[in-house]
Amino acid sequence: EGISDPNDPKWVKTETSQPASEPELVKNVGNGIFDVSALMQNSSTHGTETNPETTSNVQVQKADSDEKQAGDAVQAGEGDLGTGKEAVTIENQSQAETHQNNTSVSQSEPEEQQNVPDSPQEKPEAAWPEYFEPGRYEGVPNEVYHAANGISSTQVKDARVSLMYFNARHVEKTIVKERSPVLDMGNLVHTLALQPENLEAEFSVEPEIPEGAFTTTATLREFIDAHNASLPALLSADDIKALLEEYNATLPAPVPLGASLEETGQSYMALPAEYQRIDADQKQTAAAMKACIKEYNTTLSTPVKTSGSRDALLEQLAIINPDLVTQEAQKSVPLKVSGTKADLIQAVKSVNPAAVFADELLDTWRENPEGKVLVTRQQLSTALNIQKALLGHPTAGKLLTHPSRAVEVSYFGIDEETGLEVRVRPDLEIDMGGLRIGADLKTISMWNIKQEGLRAKLHREIIDRDYHLSAAMYCETAALDQFFWIFVNKDENYHWVAIIEASTELLELGMLEYRKAMRAIANGFDTGEWPAPITEDYTEELNDFDVRRLEALRVQA
Repeated sequence: EGISDPNDPKWVKTETSQPASEPELVKNVGNGIFDVSALMQNSSTHGTETNPETTSNVQVQKADSDEKQAGDAVQAGEGDLGTGKEAVTIENQSQAETHQNNTSVSQSEPEEQQNVPDSPQEKPEAAWPEYFEPGRYEGVPNEVYHAANGISSTQVKDARVSLMYFNARHVEKTIVKERSPVLDMGNLVHTLALQPENLEAEFSVEPEIPEGAFTTTATLREFIDAHNASLPALLSADDIKALLEEYNATLPAPVPLGASLEETGQSYMALPAEYQRIDADQKQTAAAMKACIKEYNTTLSTPVKTSGSRDALLEQLAIINPDLVTQEAQKSVPLKVSGTKADLIQAVKSVNPAAVFADELLDTWRENPEGKVLVTRQQLSTALNIQKALLGHPTAGKLLTHPSRAVEVSYFGIDEETGLEVRVRPDLEIDMGGLRIGADLKTISMWNIKQEGLRAKLHREIIDRDYHLSAAMYCETAALDQFFWIFVNKDENYHWVAIIEASTELLELGMLEYRKAMRAIANGFDTGEWPAPITEDYTEELNDFDVRRLEALRVQA
């Protein structure tokens, strides 16, 4: 079983002794500046990996993290990435346990298990339990965490929207939010800042277009034109027609029949002697002479046709010069220079099968068979600049790279007041042998906020998104002593960082609001009633500003 009480003897602690009163490791020195030098000094785990905290009947194993989001949808700015650290698995569960099935959302009940003798057919034990006992678990994949038992801070926030929404989203599950393949810059920044080793597993980055690849229609036309220019020239239709006409000009002309007896007689006398077949004693009639002329004309070669398409003219040329037509057929045909871009690509492929086309590279990337989140080169460049700003910040950099840090650790527990199971997953925690610091990384877009109003805007961001409620829930369930938000502005080329500590009063406010929401959730499970956000009719009244406007207008009237 997992251990939720850090004072329990089974909770593994750092073996360095601590003085009675611990100095603040992250000290607020005023004007928004934090001194974190103590974080980097006297760390019992400096320069080493933190040992995974384990409980009885658990084993530590290496596990690859699958960061895909399942179940809960994360509110904007809330990071829910998994960890690539050591995984914890439950084994030797021999005793059946029964748990309530009406007191929490998505609480998978542990099925009764019996000890059975080993056999060759026995399936390997699951890497993660179907039911998480209270305790600390490292390396839980993202989709496993979101499908696990316990109410998360996101679910508590949904209950604050309304219990009707909470019920539809997490109990009846009639509202389903699927993870979109469209990039959430916040998730990308979380991965680069907290778990850069998981970038390739979660995201598919737009491929680089290699030099020499065909990118535009113009580059395709340029290649086709150059290819066509290198080919032996084909005979054009005009060239073939000229050859045919030249041939026809060498042929003897047919003897005209003549329109009159005199013209026919002249044509007859022009015939070769062997075709002048009318005897001297016979009368030279027009019909007899025309018969001789026709007989002669039939012996003459017929002129070839000089009209029609290029192919038709080639057929005529084959009659008089078949060798030339054979040579013409052996020449490569020029590629077409008209058509769609796809047509031009196919034309280039026909003569250059090894050609690389940017469109095909990008189409293959967009098909995304592995279902990863697609990231363009520009988006990755922006995210890397944000990562650089975070790691270069004097406080954020030390928090994010501290040798004792742990990332995306999952905690499961029981809410003492309602008995409901809860789970939390802070982005970052640092255990300094007794003093535990937690932090969440938040991406924001505040490029147009004046400097004087920026702190007020960040305060509204924390309150409106219930970040303080999550922080209070984290501190209680994960036994954190201090909590910080690492805000980074994601607007292009304007990446400033703000480190904000949650004050005692802010955490108290978050805790009270958390308690109120948990009581409402528990009541909903008990009664089956999930009221809408507005349940009573009411009369709309003027606020103070509207009252002043009304009074001013009354005076003017």
